[in-house]
Amino acid sequence: MRRSVLVMFGAAALAGGLWLVPVASAADSDVSIAGFAFSPETITVTVGDSVTWTNQDGATHTATADGGSFNTGNIGGGALKSVTFEAAGTFAYHCSIHAAMTGTVVVEAASGGGGTPTTPPTDTVAPAARGARAPAGFLAVLFAVLSSLIVARRLSRPRS
Repeated sequence: MRRSVLVMFGAAALAGGLWLVPVASAADSDVSIAGFAFSPETITVTVGDSVTWTNQDGATHTATADGGSFNTGNIGGGALKSVTFEAAGTFAYHCSIHAAMTGTVVVEAASGGGGTPTTPPTDTVAPAARGARAPAGFLAVLFAVLSSLIVARRLSRPRS
């Protein structure tokens, strides 16, 4: 009897936690900076997606749009910065410190088509570190699982 109650409680807790996980969200695409080059040199994303530049060099770099529509600012060795693209278009960029370093971000409309080229916002909110913040859904599932383990342990104790 206790085992079936525990299984039902655990399943309910897990289902409740999964209910909080968002079904779809914007994607994050990565560009590596290594050997004084952007890799991949051209990246294609969808409107609403973010591009994260991770500097694997010892030297500081930037990702600065040729037209000035975005600028990550300085990205020190081992650091990363992100830009979210809210409009379709093709955005050539370069490192403002090392002008020979160039790349392109192609932003497609959500339907996969080209759309009208426009300028993305200049906000370049960078996460503190990749994986530093767990998604809310994950935290809800973790809380549900830990709660069910605590209840299971209390229910399995012999009664005096």
